[in-house]
Amino acid sequence: MGGKEQLFQERFKRYSVAMECGKPDKVPVVFPLGEWVIKYSDITLQEAYYDVDKATAVIDGVLKDLDFDVMFGSINLWWPPMFDAVGCRQYKFPGIYFEADAGFQYVEEEFMKAEDYDDFIANPTQWLVENYLPRVNEEFSEPGSYRATVALIKGAAGFAMHNGKTAQVAQKWSQEFGIVPYGTGMTKAPFDTLGDSLRGTRGILLDLRRRPDKVAAACEAIVPHNIAFGMITSAGDTSLPCFAPLHKGAYPFLSLEQWDKFYWPTWKKVIEGLWALGKRVFFFAEGDWTPYLERIAQLPDKSIVFCIDLTDAQKAKKVLGGRFCLYGGVPTTLLTYGTPQEVKDCVKRAIDELAGDGGFVLAAGGVVMGDAKRENIEAMLEAARQYGAY
Repeated sequence: MGGKEQLFQERFKRYSVAMECGKPDKVPVVFPLGEWVIKYSDITLQEAYYDVDKATAVIDGVLKDLDFDVMFGSINLWWPPMFDAVGCRQYKFPGIYFEADAGFQYVEEEFMKAEDYDDFIANPTQWLVENYLPRVNEEFSEPGSYRATVALIKGAAGFAMHNGKTAQVAQKWSQEFGIVPYGTGMTKAPFDTLGDSLRGTRGILLDLRRRPDKVAAACEAIVPHNIAFGMITSAGDTSLPCFAPLHKGAYPFLSLEQWDKFYWPTWKKVIEGLWALGKRVFFFAEGDWTPYLERIAQLPDKSIVFCIDLTDAQKAKKVLGGRFCLYGGVPTTLLTYGTPQEVKDCVKRAIDELAGDGGFVLAAGGVVMGDAKRENIEAMLEAARQYGAY
């Protein structure tokens, strides 16, 4: 073994030791891939979303001169050809619905009505197939019709082709650049599943007051599905954590009482269920989660990688440090509005405060925005190597 394979193994070991709360040879550092990369290329976001080969060529050019361990994120989070084929009402992409260089749009609606709760709770999968899919996808409005069948075939083909391409790209980056992916698979907190995709923000907030018992029962019904989804989408891998974007759990979206009653119990069950299967959760805590740190500390040791965005980093270190890997340290706003020197100062401060006894990964605390500066990203990686040796 030598060259890039050896480099991959060194980086994978560094990341794995940190996730186990140990002290590797140096602090692992994460490259945040995102739409900002396209700003420094000659292709549009529409091309990046729909043409994996073009997007890959752009990313290759950015990666070749950088030194980091793990890559997080993607230019394109979704499957535009599949969504277009089935007439999805939730996701709209550039070049078709608006200008070619704008980011995708999420259109939130109440695709699950208040009167649907009982049927959903009784059998979530059956309700999704019979009700949600026809409502959210225009081409499925007449299930079993010729039009719906053709759309299903085209959508499935688009999904498979896109995923096949991206899997090949991930393997290529590992072989050519020695890059370790941050995780495998995806799951969500049941309250987010209900509030994001089914009831919508307005609907779920009204439900908390008008039908709280239905909300609690629906979240319970979602638990086994979100455990299964995490394992299925990771193809059973347990070496890397499962991504969990957490949207409606950050303080103060819910009151402390609501969080304790509606958000945490079922989200805790999903994390514990995955951990029982050997799968760690990438607890992507965008926003401020400081008031909840003591509750989060109730989880089994090492069962999560806790991402620090606006959460009090020193308190997170005090409450969670040594039992859970901490991830972050660099605000995403600094990567857009700061200077390279300010970024380097921030990296040094984060390593001094959070990395002393291991169990820390240096990274941006959230999704890096499309207007982030390339020189600031490079400054973050350089400073991590400069100050991150143990």
